[in-house]
Amino acid sequence: MTTTYFLSYARADAVQALRLADDLIAAGVSVWVDQYDIRPSQHWDRAVETAVRACAGMIVILSPRSVASPNVADEVSVAIDDGKTLIPVLIETCVLPLRMTRMQFIDASRDYDAALQRCLAAIQGGRPVAPPQPEAAPPSPLPAETLRDAERRLTGIMGPIAGVLVRQAAAGASDEASLYAALARAIPNPLDRESFLGWVGETRGPGKVVTARAPPPDLPPPTGASLAISDTELQSIARALTKHLGPIAGQLVNREKAGAESREALCARLAARIADARDRAAFLKEVTAG
Repeated sequence: MTTTYFLSYARADAVQALRLADDLIAAGVSVWVDQYDIRPSQHWDRAVETAVRACAGMIVILSPRSVASPNVADEVSVAIDDGKTLIPVLIETCVLPLRMTRMQFIDASRDYDAALQRCLAAIQGGRPVAPPQPEAAPPSPLPAETLRDAERRLTGIMGPIAGVLVRQAAAGASDEASLYAALARAIPNPLDRESFLGWVGETRGPGKVVTARAPPPDLPPPTGASLAISDTELQSIARALTKHLGPIAGQLVNREKAGAESREALCARLAARIADARDRAAFLKEVTAG
């Protein structure tokens, strides 16, 4: 079991959800967020389920969109069945899901700052909220933030054992690259291993865990070319990609279209994001049909 909290939310509520996640992370809480912690080459459903089962608890963003979301319902059900601690945070009035009607929720719809403090107190077991204290220096020159990021990312692939692996690898790591190289050796799946190593060197902006994802190294960088393709076609491609990569598909389509010279090139770039060969073939067949 890790000390990481899983963030469950509807994609339409991403602005409010990611604001809460960033504020909790800034206060020293380890939060697993799909947009931060799933690389494009990972299978979205598998990464989410692994993270839910490995987390210490779940923060659920409640709104009319999230209570209607099958993905949020699935995540909550798995968490409840596994006996996880749930922290419901209400951002907009809605009818609570049946399995959550008797739970106490935090109302963030009126006073966000007070809700943030209550959320921190709930995570800390009801103890008064104190400013985050600096962690004891690990037995390596690596910052504690680097170790926390590595554990959160590895948890999406390896599950609860990630924390143990990070602590063991940190003892002999001199920098972030050597830490990730040591951890990668424990990942049996070559695609997951390559995906995990892709985190090394990604820069972080103020107040954010990571920046937007960069294209994989085997793809050419965006050229800035203008792609002549309608919004309807882009939406159709995004729907097809969502079946294989989940909600992140829309973001990938919007980013990759900037570097694609044609519809075929765009589809090829997106297909490269799908790890499974059969899923990749199915995607290409769907987007090229007709």
